[in-house]
Amino acid sequence: MPDGETCTLDGAQVKGNVKVGIGSTLMTADAMIKGNVFGQQAMRVHIIDTDVWGQIHFRRTAKEIIIGNDGCKVDPNAGGNINLQNNYGPIGICQMTIKNNIILHNNHNRIGVFDNRAGNNIEVMSNTSAAIRLRDNTMKGGLLIKGNTVAKVLNVSTNTIGGNANCTMNLVAPTGSGNTAGGALSGQCAGLG
Repeated sequence: MPDGETCTLDGAQVKGNVKVGIGSTLMTADAMIKGNVFGQQAMRVHIIDTDVWGQIHFRRTAKEIIIGNDGCKVDPNAGGNINLQNNYGPIGICQMTIKNNIILHNNHNRIGVFDNRAGNNIEVMSNTSAAIRLRDNTMKGGLLIKGNTVAKVLNVSTNTIGGNANCTMNLVAPTGSGNTAGGALSGQCAGLG
């Protein structure tokens, strides 16, 4: 899509990739994208009740990124990773099934990751945020929460981790309970079981 435009995909089926231009807004609802969805310096991204067969990858988005469902009623899919790096608006990922990883690195606003199923890992690294919350997620691999600078709360609760959960070098230590791991809960995650 061209720079500075708004694209709305309501009930659409896209057979290839969706590239979001600089300063552009992408709004999807009840759509199917049979490729990747990606962009740098987008304005706003809402991927709602939309199945994405490939990767979802955004960098340096100015405003919010919301990926998941409207009202947490259905279960959209991402066939690859959700990879969000160096974005400036709040991020919400809710009730997604992700074939591989959720990767959240170097973002600069609030982050909420709720009730997702990841085929591999969830990584939350080097983010600067007022609040980061991870709740009710299931991952077959591990959980890594490392080097985040959080002003108010870093909450990790009731997640099911197939491998190890390692929390280290976070400016505010994580709080929470009810997390289970097939491996170890280590570092700052040690008391979160």
